[in-house]
Amino acid sequence: MRPKLLIEGLATFFLCLACALVQGPLAPLIIGALLLALIYAGGPVSQAHYNPAVTLAFCVRGRQAWSVGAAYVGVQLAAAVAAAVVAGLFHGHSEENSQHILEALQEPVFDGWFAGMAAEFLGTFLLALVILLVATSRRTVGNGYYGLAIAATVVGLMGIFAALYPDFNPAVALGKGLSGCFSVLNAEGNAWLAFQREFSYLAHSTPRLCLGILAQLCGGALAAWAFLAIFPEER
Repeated sequence: MRPKLLIEGLATFFLCLACALVQGPLAPLIIGALLLALIYAGGPVSQAHYNPAVTLAFCVRGRQAWSVGAAYVGVQLAAAVAAAVVAGLFHGHSEENSQHILEALQEPVFDGWFAGMAAEFLGTFLLALVILLVATSRRTVGNGYYGLAIAATVVGLMGIFAALYPDFNPAVALGKGLSGCFSVLNAEGNAWLAFQREFSYLAHSTPRLCLGILAQLCGGALAAWAFLAIFPEER
């Protein structure tokens, strides 16, 4: 059990760190390439979940004990917090950040919430379903393309829903959401004022963050039920 948790923790940390740091049009390809390597490296050990929604799908599917799944999720979330600390240190907090926060606080937190939730739900559903098909089905046992299929799905989904900035992963969402608060560890000027502004933004955006995570978890669970409905003999 210990090697599985260590692999889940390390891989989730680097995945969350990449998602928090990498920006621009090449971000899907960079993140997808890293995920591809992490899947092939950790798959034989922990089945390479790196995502609480995927762990939930494995548990609902019956391929993971709920107690083990809970341990996986705990490690994944701890890794996300650690990644948030490191990402915050890299990003730092500047006066420009403060200005962006003040502008964001004036915007309605639920503006565009339905489209955002739909993207998280649909994307996580497809991602989890692909993972269950290539990594747990008797029809694809022993295949060598599982990592490519999963990474390609992530790259494709990030491109399709790029305008909505989805995560498809509660750990990634948590890491990105908390990184701003830890950016005050490398703040320009008044660190206390920077913390107040970052914390205000976190409090402002938390309801939207929670809705996104809920949509991701629902997508993961529904993917498992869909898999079992399509292949009832795999129960």
